[in-house]
Amino acid sequence: MRIYLAGEVCLEVSDRLIHERLLPGPQGRHLLAFLAAEHVRAVGHDEIVDELWQGSPPRAWATSLKALASRIRTVMSSAGVDGQQLLAGAPGVYRFRLPERAWLDLDAASAGVHDAETLLRRGDPQGAVRAAFVTRLITARRLLPGQTGPWLERCRRQLADLRLRALECSAGAHIAGGVPGHAIRDAQLALELAPLREPTWRLLMDAHAAAGDTASALATFARCQLALREALGVGPSAATRERHSALLAEAG
Repeated sequence: MRIYLAGEVCLEVSDRLIHERLLPGPQGRHLLAFLAAEHVRAVGHDEIVDELWQGSPPRAWATSLKALASRIRTVMSSAGVDGQQLLAGAPGVYRFRLPERAWLDLDAASAGVHDAETLLRRGDPQGAVRAAFVTRLITARRLLPGQTGPWLERCRRQLADLRLRALECSAGAHIAGGVPGHAIRDAQLALELAPLREPTWRLLMDAHAAAGDTASALATFARCQLALREALGVGPSAATRERHSALLAEAG
C-alpha cells in the first residue's frame, strides 16, 4: 500500500488507485489524512473534533464523525483491504493501522531529508542529492488546500521545514560534488522560503565562490546584510562576516 497525502489524497493498493473524489468530501479527506499521518498513535475524539471543526462542532458531531469513519472504511474495503482493520475504532479514539511495508509520503519526506543529511556528512554528495530529491518532490505539493486545523497547520510548517532542509542539503551536496550552478539554484529556492536564514545566505555565497564568481558571492553578502537590517535591524552574524572576510581576502 502507498498512501499519498500531499497533493491529491489517494491510496494505491496493489493495482487499484483510490482517488480522493471517492472519499467522503473535504472532511473525509481531512480525517483520513490526519489519522494516517498520526498512525503511530491513537487519536482521541476531542482532538479530532478540534481538528475538523476548530472548537465549534455541530451538536451531532459524534454521529457525523462516526459516519465519516464508516464511509472511509467502505471506500477502503471496496479496494480489497479490511477497512475496519485499517481504521480501527475504540471507545473515545480512532487509529489508522499502517500495514506492514506500507509507504506514506509524509514519512518518506522526513526519512529522505534525514538520509540526505547523513549521506552528505559521510561524503556521498550524489547520494545526498538523490535522497533530498525525494523530500523536495513530496514537499512541493500542497497539503489539503482549503482546509485548516491545528494539526494541519503544524504539519504544513513541518513540511516547509523539511523542504528547506532538503534544499540546503542539496545545495551543499552540489557544491561538494562540483556542480555549483545547481547549488546556486537550490540555495536561491531555499531563500525564497526563509529570506532571513543566514546559513542559507552563506550557502549561496559558497556556491557563487565555487563557481569562480567572487563578485556575486560578495554581492550576496551585501543582499544578506540589507535583508537583515531592513527586517530585523541587525547585521550579519560573526560566521557570515567571517565568510565575507575570507572572500575579500581571496579577491585580493
